[in-house]
Amino acid sequence: MWVRSTIAIVLLTASVFPSAVEAQTITWVSAHDWAPQGMSCWMCAGDLDCDGDVDLVLPGLGPVRVYWNIGGPTFPVWQLDLTQFDELVDCHYRSGGFGDLDADGDLDLAVTCYYDSFLRFYWNIGNCADPAWEEDLSVFDGIPNYIGCGQPRLADMDADGDLDLMYGFESGRVQYAENVGSPQSPEYEDRGWIDGIGPAGRGPASFAVGDIDSDGDFDVVRVLSDTQPQCFENIGTAQSFEFVENPQMIVGPEVPPEGYGKGIELADMDADGDPDLFLAVGFGQNLFYLNGGMVLVEPTSWGLIKALYR
Repeated sequence: MWVRSTIAIVLLTASVFPSAVEAQTITWVSAHDWAPQGMSCWMCAGDLDCDGDVDLVLPGLGPVRVYWNIGGPTFPVWQLDLTQFDELVDCHYRSGGFGDLDADGDLDLAVTCYYDSFLRFYWNIGNCADPAWEEDLSVFDGIPNYIGCGQPRLADMDADGDLDLMYGFESGRVQYAENVGSPQSPEYEDRGWIDGIGPAGRGPASFAVGDIDSDGDFDVVRVLSDTQPQCFENIGTAQSFEFVENPQMIVGPEVPPEGYGKGIELADMDADGDPDLFLAVGFGQNLFYLNGGMVLVEPTSWGLIKALYR
């Protein structure tokens, strides 16, 4: 059993007047016993069986490892299943991301393979009680892809009601493709690399999307083979994102000295409304941190400076 500890992270809120600046902290609580062990790799999370809690999928190599959450929405109990995704392509450095692309109430799946030059997609043609998967390579037709890309993520980045696509590169950069269609008829247009999320080190890179600071827009966390976890705060709006690296938002979650970053994911594991963090490191170790939410603290000089230029 891991010892749980609490780490404070400083961010801030600002009103029109600098004198009204208030700093805040996000507390990350280590709870590594919440993470399944035995294999670490790129991971994706979602409520696959629609039972109100989050399940976890490790695509990786060979059979896809599905960890069904048979516990509940406030504390996971994992049950391993190696048969759920028999239809998925078997390829090197397989990674994925869930999202209900057709708004039918169940999760679909975007997939990349390290040596592919295209993006794969699998519709969930089953239902919550019995998911089933069918490949459709036309969904992301025309979106450029390159060897070494990975970790596709589906999220409504422009708050227009449908799911957009983000996917990473070995350098750590993140590409954005906007869904200019609709939930019933998705259509993607490439928008290029996302400014503010630059190259960092040696890949493969993994990233995840979630509203870490509960301000109504999506932030990004990232880890590479030779970096510690990074956070890119969305200082824009839900309709128009703008990312800047903010180290203060991810103090605490870290790759131990003997390991290397392999995967990262955000999911609300304790049903409190904010995303918690999984971190996969080398040698089969998965770490987990609860997002303890925000607490007011005294203003800081860093906060004042950021508020003035936000």
